[in-house]
Amino acid sequence: MLLWENTKLKFLKLFKIKINPFNNFVATGEIKEELDFVNSRKHFMDSISKFIDENQNFILPIIGDIGVGKTHLFWALKKKLKEKYNIIYISLENIYRKFFYNLYSEFIEELGIDNIRKITQKLCNKWRGLEKKYGFFPIPNIEKAKSNAYSEWKDEFDSPSALNDIINVIISHQLDPYKRIDAEDYLLGELMNIRELSMLDVENDLRNRNNAFTMLKVLIENSKLGTIIFIDDFDKLISLMKEEEEIETFFDSSWLYGSEESSDNIVAKNILDKIAKLQHIKNLKKIITLNSKISLIEIKKIFRQENLDLLNHLKEPMFLSDFQEDDIYGFYQSTIQKFLESIDSKKTLANLKNSYYPMNENTLKKIYHRSKGNPRDIIKKLIREFNEIIYHDKFIND
Repeated sequence: MLLWENTKLKFLKLFKIKINPFNNFVATGEIKEELDFVNSRKHFMDSISKFIDENQNFILPIIGDIGVGKTHLFWALKKKLKEKYNIIYISLENIYRKFFYNLYSEFIEELGIDNIRKITQKLCNKWRGLEKKYGFFPIPNIEKAKSNAYSEWKDEFDSPSALNDIINVIISHQLDPYKRIDAEDYLLGELMNIRELSMLDVENDLRNRNNAFTMLKVLIENSKLGTIIFIDDFDKLISLMKEEEEIETFFDSSWLYGSEESSDNIVAKNILDKIAKLQHIKNLKKIITLNSKISLIEIKKIFRQENLDLLNHLKEPMFLSDFQEDDIYGFYQSTIQKFLESIDSKKTLANLKNSYYPMNENTLKKIYHRSKGNPRDIIKKLIREFNEIIYHDKFIND
């Protein structure tokens, strides 16, 4: 009995380092979440993975209430599919300005510099950028490589100037040792001044949307892995597109001056145009998250009015449900286990008779029902309980 009490005290002291095990769940695409999906969602994960593998250039809606774990789905997919796909998280809340540049920055961070070097090397080899003198010594032939590259790609891109810039950067990166460092900075999305651009013989850096899109298309289509863009908060588009409520007035200025689109409406249409342009990139798949079926109906209506091609690529939705009761127990234990591993105290839990300590099964059941199975509400309540333990020495008796 004494050993059991000492183990409990030792376990409780671990929380006095002022780290709440449940504070890691912050619903963001920037902070990594390590936990797998709970048991009731594993079939959902298998279904979505199979769909991704068997379909091309789709837009797949994932529908789930606020707090159900749509952002956690991103991290779970990223972990499960890391051998097959580069998976990029973007939120319309943060990316609608400089869309292609911000998307490119996220993609490059995921791709990594080693893979960029492999892609530029592969392309220059395909364009016969190196010739062997006397059959042995590789000599760069920059002009021949540029000519072959432009002949291959001239019909695939809308902007000749952007295409010339991107070809010059790729070839400089592999074949010109004097420009390699500047070219690599360009590929990494660094902002460049006039002198640096002139050194590379290019007009614009990747702040230019045509250059950003062209480089994005080149790298995605020549990457070893496929690419998935996970667009969170897609409901934002609906609020941007909604027209202002009509107000009955005796005089409407639009009768004389004509109606003007709101700035939000223009932003929304620009986003749609850019998403539609992404459809021209091979090996690119898109997942969007929505809060309800009503949101999906609104999105279909917007696509129908603004871009039928987007509507044609929109697939039937998949639904992310709340936790089942059994899920909270496994979720709680996995989270505590990860916490103990992070502070090198993994063995502590094995010596506890109550595997839910300092909670208990009855407490967790109450938390589940009060939260109605919503994961975000469950986590908020667990955070509150553990803050009481950490800061006020409260604990639940067995």
